Amino acid sequence: MKVFGIAGWSGSGKTTLLKHILDNTDRKIAVLMNEFGELGIDTATIKKKHIKVKEILEGCVCCSLEGEFEAAVREIVKDYAPETVILETTGIAEPDNIMTSISDDLDFLRLDTVITVVDADIMNRFPEVSRTAQIQIEAADLLIINKIDLVTKGTLTKIKKKVREINSRARMIESSFCRVDVDLLFSIETEHHVRHKHHPHQQEMEHFSIIV
Repeated sequence: MKVFGIAGWSGSGKTTLLKHILDNTDRKIAVLMNEFGELGIDTATIKKKHIKVKEILEGCVCCSLEGEFEAAVREIVKDYAPETVILETTGIAEPDNIMTSISDDLDFLRLDTVITVVDADIMNRFPEVSRTAQIQIEAADLLIINKIDLVTKGTLTKIKKKVREINSRARMIESSFCRVDVDLLFSIETEHHVRHKHHPHQQEMEHFSIIV
């Protein structure tokens, strides 16, 4: 079973991308949304007949909630039997931990693609790349440079150069409102080789809840 991870810092367009995918595919998809807070505000907007949403709230699914992530995936696969699982992470999530967990604990799944949404507007206004953002970019198989309508062509060129210096292997595409070719997203498959986990924010997460 294929698993797609959507990463990127808060406000970059991850949920917009997820909605775009769901609006443009007939695949039977299970969506795991890792919301930060007590209420998943995006869930109601993406539920459809062929979509099942399971929220994992108040924590980081790729770090402090790894055990709950495994249980959630096993449950949704058993009950729903999706063709594809899409995990939308929080803005502070580090995808390499997800890859390690899937590789080590969920051998019935295959993580095909990590998609990182890069906010061109934020990178223009705040050019210093944070450690978490760098990890998200490094882990990507596909980099979507989003919100290109908010920057000039010259600025976009500089942003792409900076992103490419962090990750030279991933495919890179540009978008506004994450309007990308969904068939392209599903066609990218790569092998992941992850050896180390990062836990810079693990101690900040102490409570969680799961809502179905």
